[in-house]
Amino acid sequence: MVPADLQLALAAHKQFLEGRPNGQRLSMRGAMLTGTDLERQRLSMAMLAGADLSRSRMTRSFLDGADLFGANLTGVDLTEATLIGADLRGANLAKARMQGANLERADLRAGQLVTWVSTRQISRSQSADLAGADLRNAKFSSTDLSFANLTNANLRGADFQNATLFAANLNGADLSGANFGRARLKGALLNNCKVEGADFRGADLRQAELRNVDLSAAKMEGAQLPEEDSKALREPLSEELRQQLSSHADWIQTNGETGTRLDQAKMVLHGVNLAGLDLSGACFSQSDLTLADLADAKLCLVQFDGARLGRVRLTGADLSGANFAGAALDMANLAAAKLGPMALLTPDGKPAGRDWPVDLRGATLRGADLRSADLRQAKLEGANFEGANLGGADLRGVDMSKVNVKGASLNGTLFDPS
Repeated sequence: MVPADLQLALAAHKQFLEGRPNGQRLSMRGAMLTGTDLERQRLSMAMLAGADLSRSRMTRSFLDGADLFGANLTGVDLTEATLIGADLRGANLAKARMQGANLERADLRAGQLVTWVSTRQISRSQSADLAGADLRNAKFSSTDLSFANLTNANLRGADFQNATLFAANLNGADLSGANFGRARLKGALLNNCKVEGADFRGADLRQAELRNVDLSAAKMEGAQLPEEDSKALREPLSEELRQQLSSHADWIQTNGETGTRLDQAKMVLHGVNLAGLDLSGACFSQSDLTLADLADAKLCLVQFDGARLGRVRLTGADLSGANFAGAALDMANLAAAKLGPMALLTPDGKPAGRDWPVDLRGATLRGADLRSADLRQAKLEGANFEGANLGGADLRGVDMSKVNVKGASLNGTLFDPS
């Protein structure tokens, strides 16, 4: 139902759009319009900044050039609506249904919202929120979505050609068949995205995060990629391992409700390229990962006990709480790696009040590069760092009494005061 006063305003707005006498542009800034039926309404150029239109029905409505700055559009149905050139800065479109909607040249950048508390003005930046929205086949060509939140959105078949998604968050989104040709995605988050059939030709993906994303399933000609992802494209993983990595990504994202934990115990993975992936909680016990590339990977609480990791590349990797007991890491590169304790959480995500240290007991790291590595509180009983480079490494909170550091470089290494 449309309230009587709104019906009058819509009639006057129609006359305004048609250039007829007595026409008046619709202005309902901050109005409470929750659950309103606005199907097929002509709302182009309407002023609805800050309005609450949550759960409203706006299918096939016309909102071209409308001012929806900071509007609440959560759960709204905008199926096949047109919002060409609309101002959606800071708008909340979480769980909106926008299948086939046209948002070409719309502005979805973060908005600067100003509120007053007593006599004090408070200003805050709010990003456009499209988390979980259904945006299948929507049109975003030349649209500015910088810093927008598109986590877990359904973007299958959507058109983002020439769009700007600088630092946008698309983690967990379904990008299957979407077109990002020449889009600007520098610094964007695309972890755990589905990209089968997606088109990234000519796109700028520099500094983007692409953990657990199989770029070999997408069109990537001419795309500018982070260095590690360029390398991954040249060395594709086996289909079986890709499926297992995808299932592990689901396992992480849903806290174990779906998917399957990656278990590669006793497997031969010589030279495998898993750089930049989130493999937290995976099991590689007694596996052969000689010459593998795990640079910048997230490997919290991963089991590497008894594994062969000679000459493995772990530069910049997050290995908090990992288990390397009895592992062979001779000549491995762990420069700037995080080998500190992992703060444990309760099932509801709250701090449990205790940490889980990295376990390197009995491990061999002869000639390994551990410059600037964080090894605070690590268990090192029986570990062999002979000839290793520990320059600038942090070993505070570590019992060094039974650790072999013969011939190791200790220039600038941090120890507990004696």
